[in-house]
Amino acid sequence: MQEKIYLRPLSVKDITEKYLFWVNSPSITEYLEIKGHRLKYDDLVKYVKDSPKNGRDNYAIITKNSKLHIGNGSIYAIEPDNGNFEIGWFIGEKKFWGGHYSSMIIFYLLKIGFIEMGLEKCIGGVEKKNIKARMANKFLGFKETQSGFIEKDNQKITFINLEITKKDWLNRSKILHSKFPELFNEY
Repeated sequence: MQEKIYLRPLSVKDITEKYLFWVNSPSITEYLEIKGHRLKYDDLVKYVKDSPKNGRDNYAIITKNSKLHIGNGSIYAIEPDNGNFEIGWFIGEKKFWGGHYSSMIIFYLLKIGFIEMGLEKCIGGVEKKNIKARMANKFLGFKETQSGFIEKDNQKITFINLEITKKDWLNRSKILHSKFPELFNEY
């Protein structure tokens, strides 16, 4: 059975050799902005310390029973005037790839954005070829709106824009809780 997760604020104490390995592993960072950048311990300390003043809330993703730190998530690009925000996340521990782990991470990041922060719409994007992320996003209720191109690794990559409103997430969260109460809490 799949273990439930929770999010807690990321701290400098979370920067371990394991975390450093995650952010420097090409297979883990394949679809992340940091792909190809070799990061050191001091880079991560600076990132964690500077994130709040840069408008980024970072979270450690922790398994509920075994208390393992399996990845990180973020809420950023918060626009107080219109209530928009973006999320990002990764799972560093590969044994937690698959199942509903990605869906739970997205669900709980959206819960923080919509319920705790009172924001109205999450926007973002995903590479077209990142099928697993696209499926997880759709499962949570994101709508794919339009596609375009971004430059990555000196190549044009098809990028799909995403969005979900608070209203749509509230409706979807009720369905997810009714179908999978062991994984998704009520809001």
